[in-house]
Amino acid sequence: MKKIATQFGEVTLLPPPPELLQAIRSCLPFGLIRNDPPEQGADYGLVMQCGTLELLGVRQQPEDAPYQQCLQAQEDNNILIAHSLAGYLQAGFSGLFLPCTYLTAKKRSLFQSGIAYFGCPSLTGREGHEFPFGSAFDGQFGHGFTVMVTEFMRALTQSSTATGIPLPPPVGLNVRYRKQLGYLDFGFMLVGSQVVCLKTRINTVNDLSWTALRETGITSVFHLPCLPAVIEEAQLPLAKPADEQKIPDADIAKKLG
Repeated sequence: MKKIATQFGEVTLLPPPPELLQAIRSCLPFGLIRNDPPEQGADYGLVMQCGTLELLGVRQQPEDAPYQQCLQAQEDNNILIAHSLAGYLQAGFSGLFLPCTYLTAKKRSLFQSGIAYFGCPSLTGREGHEFPFGSAFDGQFGHGFTVMVTEFMRALTQSSTATGIPLPPPVGLNVRYRKQLGYLDFGFMLVGSQVVCLKTRINTVNDLSWTALRETGITSVFHLPCLPAVIEEAQLPLAKPADEQKIPDADIAKKLG
C-alpha cells in the first residue's frame, strides 16, 4: 500500500482485488488486458477498440481554443473530476463510470479540451430501476447511463462553485467514437461505490487532484495503472473471458465490500 499525503490528510492506494478486475471486464464491452511487462507504467490496458469496433463515449464539448489554453483547461478539468467523485457517489449508482479529459486537434491551429464519459449501467442498479429510460444516451449505452452522465455533470457544476475553478458551459453534448476524441487522460474510474485510480504515474507534488479527492472525504482508492488499449478480435477472449460476458447480477458495490 502507498499513502499520498495532502493538506487534508492521506489517501491510501490499494492493490486491485480479483473481484474488481472481474467487475471491470464484465462491464466494459471489450474488457481489460494485463500488460506483461507493463507498458509506459501501465500494468493494464482498458480496451477501447477491438478490431474495427470502437467504444462510444459522451463528449462534453467546449469551444475550440489555442493549445496552451486547452492545456490549462485539461488541468482544471482533471481537478474538477477528482473533486466531483464524492458528489456523484452520493447517487448510489452501481455501474461503471469513467469520466476523463480529452484533447484533440481541430482546424485552423485550434484544439479542443473537454470531458468524455465512458461506462455501463448495472442491470441491477438504481440507475436503471428508479429512473425512466433516458432518450439521450440509454439507447446506445444501456438504461441508466443518461442519468449517470447527468448526475456527474451536476456534481461538476457544484465542484466548480466550491473550488472556484471555471467550468465553461458546453457547446455540445454528443456521442462520439473513441478515436474522434484524440488523446485521453485517464484519472479515476468509478465501479459501483469504489473509486479506482488509473494513473500510471503518481505525482505527489504537482497533481492537485489528490488534494481535491481528499478534501471531499475520499481516503482510499484502488490503484490500477491503465492506458487505453487496442486489440484484435482474436484477443477478445483474453480481455473478456466467456464467463464474464455479462454484467454481474449482484451489485458491484456489494461484491467489493
